[in-house]
Amino acid sequence: EYRDLFEEISEEEIPQGNNTDGKWAVGPSVAPVYYTASGTGSPIDNAFVNNDKTGNINMSYGVKVTYKLSDKWQLRSGLHKVDYTYDTNDIVFSSSLSTTANASMRNIDFASTSDYLVVESSALPITKSAATGSDEIAAKNPARSGTMIQEMGYLEIPVEINYVLLDKKVGVNVVSGVSSLFLLDNVINLESDNGTTEMGTANNINSLNFSANFGLGIDYDISKKVKLQLEPLIKYQLNTFSNTSGQFRPYTLGIYSGIQYKF
Repeated sequence: EYRDLFEEISEEEIPQGNNTDGKWAVGPSVAPVYYTASGTGSPIDNAFVNNDKTGNINMSYGVKVTYKLSDKWQLRSGLHKVDYTYDTNDIVFSSSLSTTANASMRNIDFASTSDYLVVESSALPITKSAATGSDEIAAKNPARSGTMIQEMGYLEIPVEINYVLLDKKVGVNVVSGVSSLFLLDNVINLESDNGTTEMGTANNINSLNFSANFGLGIDYDISKKVKLQLEPLIKYQLNTFSNTSGQFRPYTLGIYSGIQYKF
C-alpha cells in the first residue's frame, strides 16, 4: 500500500520551529503621570527658590514592545508621548517701561509680547519699579498675583528589564531601566484671575535628558495571547536642566496600564 512520504515521518522528527513563539509582545500603554521635585529649589530662577510649588498630573501614552529573554527575564522598549507641568506659586507680575527689567532671569527667553514684563516673587519684598514699572503706568498696569506654569513635552524611549517574581495567571514583576527623553514642547505661562499671559521659554532645559526608572508590574492573563498590565513606576530625572537654583531634583510618579498581545 502506497503511503505518502510525510506520513512516514513522525511528529517528533518534524522540527516545530516554535522556539520564538510567545517571546514577543506588543500593546498600547497609557498612564496618569505626576511631575514633582524634592529639595528646596527652582528650575526657573533664584528669586523663586522659596516659593511654594505644585506638581501636576498629566498623561503619557504610547506603545510598549517586550521580548522574553528567559522564564525570569524580559527586555522591553517602546515609544511614548509624555507631558509634564510644574507650577511656581506666589508670583507677582506687571509691566515696565524698560526691556531690561527682566534681564536678570537668564534661564528664560522672554516672548516678544513679554519684553516689558516684570516677574517677581511675592514671598520677597517687591520693589516699586517691579510692582508698577513707574508711577506713570501704575494706574493702567497694576501688579497681578498669579502662578508661573512651566510646561514640557517629551518623546520618551524607555529601555527596561523585567524580572519575573511570580509567573501565574496573576503575575508580578520588578521593573528597572532608563528612558531617553527628547524635548518637543517648552513654554512658560503666567496665570492669574485676569487670564493667561505667555512669558516665554526656558533656555536651561536640555533637548535630550534621561531618567532612571524603577517600579513593580502586575499582569493578568486574559488568554494565552493577551494580558492586562498595571505598573506603578517612579522615574528620577537625571539631567533635565543644565542649571537650577537651590536643590531641585525632579521625578515623576506614574501608574501605567495597558494590554499586551503575545506572538
